[in-house]
Order: sequence, then structure tokens, then C-alpha cells
Amino acid sequence: MKTILNRQVLDTLPELVDPRWTALLVIDIQNDFCMPKGHFARYGKDVARMQPAVDRMVSFVAQAQELGMRTVFLRQASLPDGRMDSPAWLRFKTRDGKAPDYTIPGTWGWEFVDGLKVRDGDWVVEKFRPDGFIGTNLDHVLRTQGIQSVVLLGTTTEGCVESTVRAASYHDYYTVVVSDCVASPNAELHDGSLRFFKARYPTHTAGEVLAAIRTAKSTAGAA
Repeated sequence: MKTILNRQVLDTLPELVDPRWTALLVIDIQNDFCMPKGHFARYGKDVARMQPAVDRMVSFVAQAQELGMRTVFLRQASLPDGRMDSPAWLRFKTRDGKAPDYTIPGTWGWEFVDGLKVRDGDWVVEKFRPDGFIGTNLDHVLRTQGIQSVVLLGTTTEGCVESTVRAASYHDYYTVVVSDCVASPNAELHDGSLRFFKARYPTHTAGEVLAAIRTAKSTAGAA
């Protein structure tokens, strides 16, 4: 903890990930974005390079849940016939040659990847834009639970992850990025976003974050 302008500010990693006031934001770890038979792969995106990070994401979420972390799963959706898509958004969605009909609710592509478990006490927030706060109840969910800090991971690094990282910060949440649990089919854009995260936000590996959660829990238990 440090003091800035006479106000107490969370500072160390254990403080920033303390389960008493922290939630995981698990962003768009869905079949259409991550799997070889998903929408991205069908349109030529190299999802194979994402697989090691996706495996780490699944493992990290499970371990964090076991440590008592409150978890919010963000899930991208596209309604049939573009019913949530403006002409401008349709242009954006198809800018790289892919069709706009990915993550249609109820389809396999919309579902979370195998191994990612939503518990009874978790939240699922449906979104129609990359930023998890735009047009959703995410901010309401976090504030009603007394959340001050968020730990973010998911796909894609330069898209929905970066958009939500920025938005979380601008909504006045402490913001921590799990550096080896974000992924993109585009290595150059992925690396660029990681450089941005490291310049502005606490950015740590899954192992470092899990160790810090354990430290926070043991410190709170001893208090």
C-alpha cells in the first residue's frame, strides 16, 4: 500500500489480486476464436499458435477459482442476420475477409472451450462489442460485489482483451494483465499489445499471479 495525495492506494501484486476485492475477467475463450474448427480458423487465422496459451488460460482459471477468486466470464455474441450490427460494425467485422456470423448464441462456436468451467457462483456477461463494458452490465456486477481490482486474460490480445483492459482502467478499476494467458492468431499484434500493457499496467505471468493470490490469502488469514 502507498499513499498518494493523502489517499491509500493498492500497490503490490498481492494487494492488487487479493480475493477480497478482486475478480477475474475471462474474455472470449470461445471455440470460434480458439479452435481449429472454429470461425477464425475457417477464415485462415492461425489459431494453432494460440493453443499453448489457451491451455494455460483453462488451467489458470481453474486454479484461481479453487483459490476463491470471483470470476466473470465475458462471452462475445453475434445475433443472426446482424441484428446487433450497424453498417459500420458490419464493415469492421468483415475488414479482414471473414464473415460476420461468428459466435451465434446456441452454436458450438459461441460456447466456451472445453475445460473452462462456469461455477454456480460465477457470472457470464454477454457482449456484442470488443469492450466488455460497452452495452453490458459488467460494471454493475463488479460494483455490487465490491470489486476494486480486476485480473484480465483471454482472446484476442489486440482486440477484446486490449479493449477491456483499457475500459477497466478508465472505469477506475485497478487492472492486472496475465501476460501468458492472452492470445492472438497474429503474433505482431499480440506482441504490440503486450508492450502496451507492460508500459501502463501490472503485467505478470500466471504463476506470478497465482502466487500473489496465495500470499494475499495467507496475509488476510493471519490478520
